[in-house]
Amino acid sequence: MSFAPLYRISMYLLMFLAALILNIDSDAAIRVGGSFVRYARLYPIVMALAGVVAYLTVDRRRGFGLGPGTANLLGVASLILVYLEYRLDPNQLVIACGHWLYYLTLVKMFRPKAPEDDWYLIVLGLMQVLVGCFLSQGDRVGLLLVAWAILAIWVLSLFYLQREAMRAGVETGPSSPTPAAVSGGDEPYPGLFGLSFFVATARAVAMTLLLGLFIFLIMPRSASRAQPPRGSLAPRNLTGFSEQVTLGQMGEILENDAVVFTAELRLDGRRYEPQEELLWRGVTLSRYEQSRWSRDRDDVQVGSPPASRVRPEDLIEQHIHMEETSERVLFALRPIAEIRVLPEGLISLNASDGTLIREPDRRARRLTGGPRNLGPLDYVVFSERTGDDIPVQPGENDLLAYSYGVRKYTSLPPDLVGPLREISDRWVAHLPPDDLVARARALESYLRDSGEFHYTIQMGRDDPTIDPNLDFLLNRRRGHCEYFASSLALLLRSQGIPSRVVNGFKGGDWNDLAQMFTIRQRHAHSWVEAYVGHTADRDRLPIWVTLDPTPPAERRLQVAQVSRMPQSIRQVADFIRYIWVFYIAGFNSDRQEQLLYQPIRALVKEAREGFRIMRAALVNAFRWMTDFPSPTAFFSVKGFIVSSLVMLLTVAASVLSRRLWRLMTRRLRQGDDLADDSSGALAAYVRLVKVLDAYGLQRPATETPREFARRASVLLGTQARDGDGRPLTDVPSRVVEAFYRVRYGALPLASEAIAELDAQLDALEAGLRPAAG
Repeated sequence: MSFAPLYRISMYLLMFLAALILNIDSDAAIRVGGSFVRYARLYPIVMALAGVVAYLTVDRRRGFGLGPGTANLLGVASLILVYLEYRLDPNQLVIACGHWLYYLTLVKMFRPKAPEDDWYLIVLGLMQVLVGCFLSQGDRVGLLLVAWAILAIWVLSLFYLQREAMRAGVETGPSSPTPAAVSGGDEPYPGLFGLSFFVATARAVAMTLLLGLFIFLIMPRSASRAQPPRGSLAPRNLTGFSEQVTLGQMGEILENDAVVFTAELRLDGRRYEPQEELLWRGVTLSRYEQSRWSRDRDDVQVGSPPASRVRPEDLIEQHIHMEETSERVLFALRPIAEIRVLPEGLISLNASDGTLIREPDRRARRLTGGPRNLGPLDYVVFSERTGDDIPVQPGENDLLAYSYGVRKYTSLPPDLVGPLREISDRWVAHLPPDDLVARARALESYLRDSGEFHYTIQMGRDDPTIDPNLDFLLNRRRGHCEYFASSLALLLRSQGIPSRVVNGFKGGDWNDLAQMFTIRQRHAHSWVEAYVGHTADRDRLPIWVTLDPTPPAERRLQVAQVSRMPQSIRQVADFIRYIWVFYIAGFNSDRQEQLLYQPIRALVKEAREGFRIMRAALVNAFRWMTDFPSPTAFFSVKGFIVSSLVMLLTVAASVLSRRLWRLMTRRLRQGDDLADDSSGALAAYVRLVKVLDAYGLQRPATETPREFARRASVLLGTQARDGDGRPLTDVPSRVVEAFYRVRYGALPLASEAIAELDAQLDALEAGLRPAAG
């Protein structure tokens, strides 16, 4: 491919990537109420089509393109579009300004282009990228940004060549305003795009990325947490951890493949993959009214879990990266023993129900007064490995010791008491009334293992006149986890067993490459916690049994079907995302300490320990060799060994000293002997430059002496001959090689060789004198 089309195609591809970065999160803008911006997903496609049309018309045929008046009129019209977009949704002012940059880019693409116009296109694309990064609500922009940066290096290199060619008067395309001044048509750099050019460009890109990566890794990180993007709006909650959930809402959640958080699991300092599906506990819901579960507003007590009494090797360490969200609820495995986050106190444990609560950012305010998103957050949670034991959450209050706590967790709508009690009695009547655990497990097994109920995300109602839980239990008997959990909680309450619904996530996508979990919205799950008493110690901690009534096999099958990507591709995509989230976007001071500084300190410590051991060994060996209690003790096997070693070391030191002395004296004498040789070779080279300069051949500063001699030999041709008619075209190369031999090789040059060079230069000067005259 010639230079002109390659340059123009690369420029338009850069504009396409800029438009893609600007509109990569247009779906999020739609969720916050955007109406006009719902068409933003088509903007990159329009940019690509515009680039094809502009290349086939404006850039290939002279005379095509918008005139100055038309371009100015379209620029004013773009301001009208921006104003209309702002009026339709005042919350999207920043997006509207980004689209204005997009409109100006389209106008500029259909104008005849000088280097200044191309520079404006690059700047407009850069501003679109900055706005896109500012508005991004996820990590999808990360890989696009890396691709854009690599392509930008390539385009800027071609832009420099394009500008220099046009300054030299070489026409590079029909739209060029400068007439052609040299032969060669529209190809200013014939033979440029060979293998060596692309290898050199790839080397420059690789070195730039490696240098940037090195600086990125060693640059000290601040321990402060990242603030949410200014202007980032709170999307409609779909993740199932809001404080109010209506039955049927989770069907929409389970069909969403967006990432909620990413988690690394470590046990005794090593990463591991659990065999069971983990329950990532979120918010608890205790009040049921009119088909809606909600969180009790009295649950406001917060604090930190007390010091763990469990051995560190029995704690599951969870490194969690929470995506941007509009809710304060965070997720972890229960029971929680310790929370680590910077700054301290940012995460609290709700003492009423053991929920992790994120403190709001008091400085995050919008001018319009609406809600703001909470930015991404990295935190570490240590949870106890309970095995088959019933987990007890340290720091959670025993509200069931008070009458209002009993009412809170056992209340039922009056019209549901009789029907639910009739259903539950059939499954727990044979069990002792005081065995709450067995009765709770029996009701769980009824929904999960009886085969009468099945899991589906396709929801419906057989009898809309009754409560949806009764309709599920008596008629439909098909539903998702929300219906199973809600029905079990109400069945437990009908038997006088306090219960609450827990919303969170179950399982996740395990990545073998990164050894971590990616939890998506389709992993949202509901289960039940039933109160069965309190501990017998003085802490009197409440004991809650975790019950999951959803059929696990049917749920796993449905969740797997939601994924829109093959498993092999998903593994690679999640691994790339993991690298970006944990070691680029989330590369904070803690990860820098773990990845870089700790291994370096450990290596230095091991090296110092190794040198200490070596030093101690040498000292002990020296003491052993010099330890002779009496002169007669020297006449022994030990004395023979020591005396032999001393003599060998003395001989070796003597030989080495003599060789060093000879080498130094030879160097000093050689320097004196070569003084004339060096000056003679240098004088011959200086004379060569003067002779060729008089002939009209000058050596530029960017040309090496060897390249200059090679060019001079080619240009001299057959014009330079000695008195016998022999050509002298090899004289420049001989002089330069002699100069290199003495100057860089420190090799002697005999006086006969210097005299021969002078004679050849005399002949060269005599042969060139008529041509110079």
